[in-house]
Amino acid sequence: MKNIIAANWKMHFDINEAQDVARKMAEIIDTTAIDTIVCANFIHLDRLNTIFQKTNIKLGAQNMYFEEKGAFTGETSPIMLKSVGCKYVILGHSERRHIFKEDDNLINKKTKSAIEHGFIPIVCVGETLDDRNSNKAFHVIENQLKNSLDGIDLRKVVIAYEPVWAIGTGVAADKKTIEEMHNFIRKIATDTPILYGGSVKPSNAEELASIDNVNGFLIGGASLVAEDFKDIIDKFIKTKGV
Repeated sequence: MKNIIAANWKMHFDINEAQDVARKMAEIIDTTAIDTIVCANFIHLDRLNTIFQKTNIKLGAQNMYFEEKGAFTGETSPIMLKSVGCKYVILGHSERRHIFKEDDNLINKKTKSAIEHGFIPIVCVGETLDDRNSNKAFHVIENQLKNSLDGIDLRKVVIAYEPVWAIGTGVAADKKTIEEMHNFIRKIATDTPILYGGSVKPSNAEELASIDNVNGFLIGGASLVAEDFKDIIDKFIKTKGV
């Protein structure tokens, strides 16, 4: 099973800041033991492609529209992303689902388009705190997987489990919660890398990496500092023994 650690820079950095962090990452991160990915804002991708070109760091986008071109103001197509060197694309992130009201049907169209255009989509699923408190977490995740990935070869995607209540809060889900959910997802997606995302940081990286069926991380805030991102990568590799 492929191990992956992906940075999600979200809506951070101007172009100069992004270049500075990318150059630092290119300088200090050099591993082939796992796939290392940086998913940056659209305006940063071309510059980062140049910086990462001779490294083992792969480039990803944070979103994508399913059409190749047309009258879709404000959207970015798979053709555009391919032209700037993207290999991965995050789809269905909880912020896209909850803030921008993207539903499973749209995420399914985007995922199919991404695969057709040669990308590896990182498809995110996750329950809210209300879902969990109402004992609906597993039902919610099962439905998101079933509907977002309907008609898709699961060997061609990466799944990221991100409990909504742990994203950007500084509080990661506990080990038992993550283990139960990753084991549940594994029964549905037997040959698919499953990443954990939600307040991953250097201080908890080893504990999270020790969980069965955690094949990597999708990292937000901690990926904004090159040294912290490298620290998490190093601890993951050491803990997994890869």
